[in-house]
Amino acid sequence: MHPAIETALLKLEKLNPDSFEVFFKKRSALEIDSRDQKIDTFESAEDIALSIRVIKNRRLGFSFTTSMNPSDIEKSAERAVEIAQVMPEDPYLEFFSFGTVAYPSVDQWDSKGLAVSPKEKAQLALKLEALCREADPRIVAVRGSAVSEIVTQMTLVDSNRETIQHQSTLYTASLTCKAEKDGDSQMGDDFGYANFMDGLAIESVAQTAAQRATLLLGASSIETMQCPVILQNHVVAELIDFISASFSAEALDKKQSLLLGKHGVKICSERVTLIDDGLLSGGYGTSPFDAEGVPSQKNTLIDGGIFKTILSNLYYAKKMDLKATGSSVRSIKSPPVISHSNLILKKGRKSRDTLIKSTHRGVLITELMGLHTANPITGDFSLGASGVMIENGVLSRPVHGFSVAGNILEIFRRITEVASDSRAFGSITCPSVAVSELSIGGAAAAH
Repeated sequence: MHPAIETALLKLEKLNPDSFEVFFKKRSALEIDSRDQKIDTFESAEDIALSIRVIKNRRLGFSFTTSMNPSDIEKSAERAVEIAQVMPEDPYLEFFSFGTVAYPSVDQWDSKGLAVSPKEKAQLALKLEALCREADPRIVAVRGSAVSEIVTQMTLVDSNRETIQHQSTLYTASLTCKAEKDGDSQMGDDFGYANFMDGLAIESVAQTAAQRATLLLGASSIETMQCPVILQNHVVAELIDFISASFSAEALDKKQSLLLGKHGVKICSERVTLIDDGLLSGGYGTSPFDAEGVPSQKNTLIDGGIFKTILSNLYYAKKMDLKATGSSVRSIKSPPVISHSNLILKKGRKSRDTLIKSTHRGVLITELMGLHTANPITGDFSLGASGVMIENGVLSRPVHGFSVAGNILEIFRRITEVASDSRAFGSITCPSVAVSELSIGGAAAAH
């Protein structure tokens, strides 16, 4: 146990709140950027911090410190207790007792990768850039070819000194590139990750970024129409990310969810099954426990189109008479909040190409712009978009400068097929989907 934790525990035991919790986190990161086949940035940083939550007379206090000086830690404990004295009473406050459950085993520690020299890790960034340039002769520039190594160690200790710990490694690769042809230029990017360095697929990141940059070269306008669309998997990930907050018990309780009043109701096509799996092997948000120490688990949010599960933490589970779903996340500077871990849209059996072949006339949408402007309560949106026309079952020509309008939940209701091309985009894993109809605002709409 780190000495800082022991200092906090001793001070808290003297202050004697009704219950308390100490959260300790140490994070080190190595970031390497390549530009023009030279190492442009090579940075190493380490952050260490400790936060404290206390309950005193049904009142919550919270404090944190990034100083490991014993006197600063003791002051942080005192502040947490002082804050609790002025907070309102709340009957739903409680902390989890870590000694009451058995935790699942999660292996995310790459000792082999950590032993690789920094020089060899720098070669990955250089190789990532080179692979992108080699992927297509129309790639004229590569920006932000980056590889990182992130090492995280977390410890939670409760009032009984029951202790849970987890350590993980994460390797990431990201790249942005520029393609040019006949005076037109387009940008493309991609991001990949793995807990183990030898699982980091830099070839895939380089190829995907190049494909995204070259796909829309020479794009032209499109006419206004109502037509079937196929949403590329990374676009689907953006839509899932937008609706993810609506599964939160807090959002529902505060009437800030587009799923309000829809629990147990069919909200999507029967093709849609959405799972949040905190124990997903290799998942971006995988951990044996959540930010409150509740064991992580698999939660089926939507099953065959029906809204099945509300994500909750301990507080809202008690307030709304729900089951705690292990869905708390936290930064060191704030108390835990409800969020997903690894969202997975269950893939189908048909390839994306099969979905395209079965579309007589429509659009493959490869980019949505301004999704943050959609209404988070109603789901209504009007967004800029780019993609490729589908004519007689084949991709014909790239198109851009058009708009799409509608309702995000309605899109999920209109899904007719879910493809098999599933891949992870950070904490969201999903395939492409076919949607029966969407409103396209093209060149005619501008006149």
